[in-house]
Amino acid sequence: MGIQLTAPHEAGMSAERLVDIDAVMERGIREKRIKGSVTLVARKGKVVQFKAYGDADIGKPMQTDAIFRLASMSKPIGAAAVMRLFDRGLIMPSDPVAMYIPAFAKMQVAVPVNGGFALAPLKRQITVHDLLTMTSGITSTEKVQYGNAATMHCAQLLRDAGIVDCMRPLDMNLEEYVNIAVTVPLAAQPGERWDYANTNVLTLARIVEIVSGMPLDEYLKKYIFEPLEMTDACFFPEESKWDRFPVVFAENTLEPLRGYDLPGTDDTQLPFSNVKRFFNLAGGLMGTAEDYFHFTQMLLNGGVYNGKRILSQNAVRLMTTNRIGDMNESFFGNKWGYLMSVQGSNTSPVLNYMAPGSFTWSGYWGTSFNVWPEKDVTAIFMTQMSTTFAPAKTYERFFNIVANAVED
Repeated sequence: MGIQLTAPHEAGMSAERLVDIDAVMERGIREKRIKGSVTLVARKGKVVQFKAYGDADIGKPMQTDAIFRLASMSKPIGAAAVMRLFDRGLIMPSDPVAMYIPAFAKMQVAVPVNGGFALAPLKRQITVHDLLTMTSGITSTEKVQYGNAATMHCAQLLRDAGIVDCMRPLDMNLEEYVNIAVTVPLAAQPGERWDYANTNVLTLARIVEIVSGMPLDEYLKKYIFEPLEMTDACFFPEESKWDRFPVVFAENTLEPLRGYDLPGTDDTQLPFSNVKRFFNLAGGLMGTAEDYFHFTQMLLNGGVYNGKRILSQNAVRLMTTNRIGDMNESFFGNKWGYLMSVQGSNTSPVLNYMAPGSFTWSGYWGTSFNVWPEKDVTAIFMTQMSTTFAPAKTYERFFNIVANAVED
């Protein structure tokens, strides 16, 4: 389709303020927070800023059609995949997961007891809603080093079984992955604790396959990517597109990482893997800034893109508003919708770029988006660094500029 730029004033944006994005990106490069980036700003469906900065590799300038490792920015797309089936009445958030994967009915919970733990039965079944809100009781393998004894035990059992919350080309399919994960106890009773864990999303991905009768990659292509004209979005790109991927750079040193960033966990070479069985909806999608703009604009339009309805207004509402009530959410004091963060107040010092009701999420390698429904604004930042913490100060300033550029 291609991006057509609109003069900022025609969308109620300040051209003078948007120019400040250049200085912020240059500062990020100078301070070695990023090596290169792509930014996109749109209001009322009109793109008012779309630009590449710095380098994609040593001596290779960044291009606006660069394809990025989206990492956890895959998750909101996963929510859309589930909610499309919700729109058809094929999945309900209240459905027990055991309706689709019976082994979930027999799970146990590791309960802290006197510095140790004991196994207890489920108080109630895990639901699809629990998976979408990260309140299922499933924990992350990263919790092997922190948390109570029960949580650390469950995290270690997942690791021992071959489950890792990461971007690795695992040599298994989603069915095999879930069949392993379901043998490990939960670290909390369903609905009692928010715990960011990729297995929630991968279980949802398997449910999508079961209900749709399609492999996940085919389902996403047919019902999400093609209708949204996300032409480069995929799990494993064809070889002709490999040269459009920026290198992942190391924090501080800006050394290009052409192999593993963290040995045995996150693989910078995932897009080029020969192992293509594992459709990691929690962190394995690839795409351009334009691809993701089409997705966020669909959400801003209440489920419609380019005159085509992709999701119902109700599905979008459920995805992009607080679904965890008063439960404390561990990421910067914000709330949680369906697989994305929702700004709940003006008290959070981080992710507080727009206003209450904004929704956002980021990816491990440095990608991030922020949407402000009240003002019909979407902003996308893409880079590739060894951790999202390195570019965070850069994209925080970027989102702040975008919010401050709104003139009406």
